[in-house]
Amino acid sequence: MIHAESPQCAIPQTLQGAHVTDPRLKTRENPLPLRGCTGRIGVFRALHLGDMLCAVPALRALRTACPDARITVIGLPWARELIARYRHYVDDFLAFPGHPELPETDVGYAAYGRFREAFPKDFDWLIQLHGDGRVTNAIVGQWPAQHMAGFARGGGGCHRYFLPYPSGHEIDRLLALVRYLAGDGPVDLEFPLHAEDFTRLQGTAPFSDLFDAPYVIVHPGSRNPQRRLAPAFFAQAVAWLASKARVVLTGGREERDRNAHIAQNTTRAINAAGMTSLVDLGVLIARARCIVTNDSGPAHLAAALGTPSLVAVSASDPARWAPKNTLRHRVLDARGGLASARFLRMVQDLYEDTGRAVC
Repeated sequence: MIHAESPQCAIPQTLQGAHVTDPRLKTRENPLPLRGCTGRIGVFRALHLGDMLCAVPALRALRTACPDARITVIGLPWARELIARYRHYVDDFLAFPGHPELPETDVGYAAYGRFREAFPKDFDWLIQLHGDGRVTNAIVGQWPAQHMAGFARGGGGCHRYFLPYPSGHEIDRLLALVRYLAGDGPVDLEFPLHAEDFTRLQGTAPFSDLFDAPYVIVHPGSRNPQRRLAPAFFAQAVAWLASKARVVLTGGREERDRNAHIAQNTTRAINAAGMTSLVDLGVLIARARCIVTNDSGPAHLAAALGTPSLVAVSASDPARWAPKNTLRHRVLDARGGLASARFLRMVQDLYEDTGRAVC
């Protein structure tokens, strides 16, 4: 069994005996140890949609610094579809089943053990880009590689390729590690879409005539219940928005009944919960006039696609997760409670201020 490291920074057993120094120091001969690597680089980030999108600038910077390397993202199985959109940055994907000490899945030790036994033996570098390393450094440290890098809590006593876990926006945190190892890059998010993605969705019910006029996306759900505004807030917003344009309510299959309840007072809403792939969701957001959402994956998709948004933050830290472009994206901090009139007013302002043509 793997146990969480101490707050300072436990060195994985595979790295015991390696040269240890303050991670803020770099040798004069090798100031960017990963830059120009031509071998195989594994990047571990086994999280969900918003978290994965925040890692795109780091992957882009890594590809720029190592154009001839073979870059593999190691993530949860669902992310294969997402990573396939970034073939210009990532060469392949390795599905990680999860681990009992990580909250993202409920996988047992047997499934993780099979993954560990089958892990490729040809990685030159493994980069722990998952989090602060309290649990994940020990997990990634079990996998074979010549070098391991990542984040760690505290600064003293860490392997030279570990960076003290920084504060700030998630995009900036992840870029900080790549900057430390290989070089910098821009912070912009992106989600590539192709003409055939739009054509396919336009030929699918109930979206066949959706693109003929402006519409608005409303995403009332979130994987974390604490990040959801009460359905009554969204019901009031949907009723008003439906008087102006068609409304598409998105979400997973498990959110279909909630969406139906929210839209029960209008006939101009499409309940698309459980009806879209990740790419379909991207197309819907890209074509929308604007999106109203909780702090969840679609908020980050809107940031990547440039679709104006209102993001209601109920539990997360806006300084870490809110869209960086505050001109196009508006954040409503509801952590201390929220009056329904204020939410509706911000929805109305968003709609009225985004009179751009549907692209």
